[in-house]
Amino acid sequence: MPSYKIITSYLEHVKTAYSLDVTIKDYSGFIYTSEDLERVIRPYLAHCSPYCMCIKETENGYQRCLAQNKPLYQKCMQRKPFFGYCPAGLCELVVPIASKTKVYGSINVSHFALEEGKGDFLRERLLKKEPESRKIAARLLYQQFVRPVSIDINELQYSLALLAEFLVEIVRNANEAQQQKDPELSDENRIRAYIAEHTDDKILAQQVMSACNVTRLSLKTCIENANVKNFREFVNGIRLEQSERLLLETDKTPKEIATSLGFKDYQHFCRLFLDKIKITPSDYQKYYKHESHPGES
Repeated sequence: MPSYKIITSYLEHVKTAYSLDVTIKDYSGFIYTSEDLERVIRPYLAHCSPYCMCIKETENGYQRCLAQNKPLYQKCMQRKPFFGYCPAGLCELVVPIASKTKVYGSINVSHFALEEGKGDFLRERLLKKEPESRKIAARLLYQQFVRPVSIDINELQYSLALLAEFLVEIVRNANEAQQQKDPELSDENRIRAYIAEHTDDKILAQQVMSACNVTRLSLKTCIENANVKNFREFVNGIRLEQSERLLLETDKTPKEIATSLGFKDYQHFCRLFLDKIKITPSDYQKYYKHESHPGES
């Protein structure tokens, strides 16, 4: 995925060269355009600075953080970069990822200090009911990570706008390529759809081949394309993909989702999820729920 590596290279350059935190907000599910794009974007889906994590550890801070996604999406509909403060007092430069007809997401860069005292005021107001020890910790982290602007904002904004256009072009090209394909489902799509619809843990390879009217060779090709060892791993991979969606889009607990997808052993499900996604199901739901589609009512 050589073209996608450009995205990672530039975002890491912004983080290291300017000591800024970079987050990409997904308001439309655009990161799932391809597995390669998802793999590149996923590490940037949430703020992970020590200050942000300190704030998110409080119930009010975490909920207020999530509540910002819908207002951000709505302001991005103007399709112009803008600065804004979050409830924790962080100032962000927000660059919409948008075409003329759709807002896909935004590139958010922080932590700036544009208005003296405003960030301190917002932070203290947010943590008003928290223990003094939490306030002190947050204040020290804020002082460590938030700093006055010392870079050319116009240059940064311009380059981020180019990156946003590049992301839009990736999504557009992928969608056009999909539309040009034969509208009839391929063998692999039929197999995947059938497995996704049948969550019986005892699903068998012969059952899938018969129901989807495919040969053993076609099924073997699907398994090889998925880069897994056998049919059971292939089935588990599809169900893990389903679990990611359900963790974000439903109110079910991770254990309920695991059971509904045919995982009889919850701990086994957690091990598989951690191995594939590199985060536990509970933490995945905690940190990413409500961040994918804030534009929906």
